[in-house]
Amino acid sequence: MSELIFEKVGDINGTYPYLCVYKKGAVEPFMEISVTDERDIAFTLYRVDGSLTVGLDQWAEILQRAISFLPVALGNESSS
Repeated sequence: MSELIFEKVGDINGTYPYLCVYKKGAVEPFMEISVTDERDIAFTLYRVDGSLTVGLDQWAEILQRAISFLPVALGNESSS
């Protein structure tokens, strides 16, 4: 079972929704997966207290979620 939690966030000030990525049990996200104005994926890493370890399987999960999220986020663009 994954130790990652993905939360979709919509912001009225942004063109596209984005995903916040948390480690299970964390209160704050360590990453944001967003869509740029060029309609591409961007990964923003947040500072965390202490160290954060992400394994290869988790990086693969993050990438897969980002790839799957892009057409969904862009699809919301046409319904706005």
